[in-house]
Amino acid sequence: MRRATTFAIGASAVIALTAAVISSSRAIGQREGELAAPEDGHWNRVNVLAAAGATPIQCPGCWFPRTQSENFDTLTPPELPPGWLATNALGPPPLWVTSNSGVPMPPADTAPNALFIDDPAVVSDKRLDGWFLDFFEDCCVQLTFRHNFNLEASDSDPNLGFDGGVLELSTDGGNTFQDILAAGGSFGSGGYNRTIAADRGSPIAGRQAWSGNSNGFITTVVSVPAIQKQGRLRWRMASDTSGANEVGASTAFT
Repeated sequence: MRRATTFAIGASAVIALTAAVISSSRAIGQREGELAAPEDGHWNRVNVLAAAGATPIQCPGCWFPRTQSENFDTLTPPELPPGWLATNALGPPPLWVTSNSGVPMPPADTAPNALFIDDPAVVSDKRLDGWFLDFFEDCCVQLTFRHNFNLEASDSDPNLGFDGGVLELSTDGGNTFQDILAAGGSFGSGGYNRTIAADRGSPIAGRQAWSGNSNGFITTVVSVPAIQKQGRLRWRMASDTSGANEVGASTAFT
């Protein structure tokens, strides 16, 4: 059985997801009636919309949005989009990859591909660094992605997870990362559903995360905070010493 890594991001999800898809879009707009930037230079607005049917945020100054998206379907597995970086801070291969097969089913939200990562039965910390972001002083930035995961979690406590995935954000060009919530972001839907056990050696012990079984692809919508310097998104899947579920993950940005 193939195991995959994803994490609500890749493999349709990025964090320790087993088959998840992430989709997002970026838009830069101009205030109605303006042909050039005003004296304060602040007419640009960025809006990252979900490719999975999420309703665009209504924010002041957002007009004529243009979208930027990535669904991984034009890639040849296992290659990642240009500029994306997969690393294992702990644990054995594989790394995050683009995949058109694996578990949990379905392996992709939009055929044929998604980002994928496994959930090994040892301590691991598998990271996927995606887009660089630059929206200084812009408002209403939203990221939407689809992900499918089946990660080890408690059968008796619905709030407790053992292996899990998280979304992190760098606000200094990718040098350091923190959880999207700690960075000032918030979930509109599809947020973390469990807290990772603190006594099993997980690299994300004690943190909120996606864990357990999503029972297919789900949609996550995240409001991203303003970034003063260049930012970057990271999907991260971490496992502990207690075993593993079937895991595969796919990520699609659309």
